[in-house]
Amino acid sequence: MKRNIFLIFLICSNFLFLAGCWDSRELQKLSIISGIAIDKDDSAENRYLATIQIINPSQVSGGEQGGKVQATPVRTFSGSGSTLAEALRKISPMAPGQLFYPHIQVMILSEEVATEGIQNLFDLIERDSNFRLLFPVLIAKDTPAKNILQVTTSLNPIPSDSIVDNLETSQSEWGEYISVHADQLIEELKGGNFVVSGVQIKGEKEQGNKGENIQQISPAASIEIGGLSLFKDGKLENWLEQNEARGTTWIMDEMKKTILTLDSDEKKNAIAIEVNRAQTTIKIKIKKNQPIINIFVNAEGTISETLVPVDLSHSAKIEQLEKQMEKEIKKEIQLTVELAQKEKSDFLGFDEYVNIKDKKLWKKIADTWDEEVFPEVQVNINVDAYIRRTGMRMNPSSK
Repeated sequence: MKRNIFLIFLICSNFLFLAGCWDSRELQKLSIISGIAIDKDDSAENRYLATIQIINPSQVSGGEQGGKVQATPVRTFSGSGSTLAEALRKISPMAPGQLFYPHIQVMILSEEVATEGIQNLFDLIERDSNFRLLFPVLIAKDTPAKNILQVTTSLNPIPSDSIVDNLETSQSEWGEYISVHADQLIEELKGGNFVVSGVQIKGEKEQGNKGENIQQISPAASIEIGGLSLFKDGKLENWLEQNEARGTTWIMDEMKKTILTLDSDEKKNAIAIEVNRAQTTIKIKIKKNQPIINIFVNAEGTISETLVPVDLSHSAKIEQLEKQMEKEIKKEIQLTVELAQKEKSDFLGFDEYVNIKDKKLWKKIADTWDEEVFPEVQVNINVDAYIRRTGMRMNPSSK
């Protein structure tokens, strides 16, 4: 009898934990946000202009439209406020449903906002459980952030998804850009110095918001990932382009693939080497209470193209090209190190390695690292490059 009573009590108590869908929300009543842009508001009483990109499920699903007029896959809404929370809440009366943040794909910040500083910008995002911190953050270059979300894209109906795809492809194939997610950026803000990839509009910006833009084989306006924005003390200070940007990815061990162009005796930039494997190691040596930074890069590549006759059947020629690779990679890294020391900004993260190597020394120099110690630190660069393959042919195509 006691056993039966106990079982009944146990079963009944389990119902307390079966709350069901008490906080469920109907999909039809949600406005799913795919992207968010933050600009500086022009008015005196407001600080931010927030723009959100909302998905139109009926257009994205690809279902039958019947006699309905074809609508855009997304819509944007904007609101102003002295805080980000206020700006976003002011959008609610305009949106067709409750704003739903967990599916944000990307956040775009304007240069104006980034220049003033973003130390406090992520307070709401970090506090509010509705936000997931896994989306990348980008800086809009030479255009308001909201404009980036308003460029129509043809191959991907959702512009936010298209931006993320562009970023991932650019990072993995070209090697000048780094994907920084919100949770990473929040951690980087504690140090103050870091880099964030940029995004820009190519072509006729005013045409990007029109439906005709996606009906052309060559769109009048398109989104392109471009440049690395350099932050110091949480504020945008400068832009890194081309070799300096690629030097950053080499140092930070973010290089996946890229193309190096080498000179020949007859022509400049005549030989293309595809780097398909790279690894960077940073080691710190302490000498007379001064840190010495040693950067070791190991890169492997394949000969992708030659515009001049090159006989690759001889090992001496391969070794010559490997030396040229090493020189080119070292030059890019050297440019980045010199810029970082000139800017007095250790956005490359050398301070963490010094701290790990000698915590006592780091406590002494931490407060003066960026302004006094780092600009004078000795940095040694060591590069080993290897050409593993020559493609489908060994001999030159022309003589």
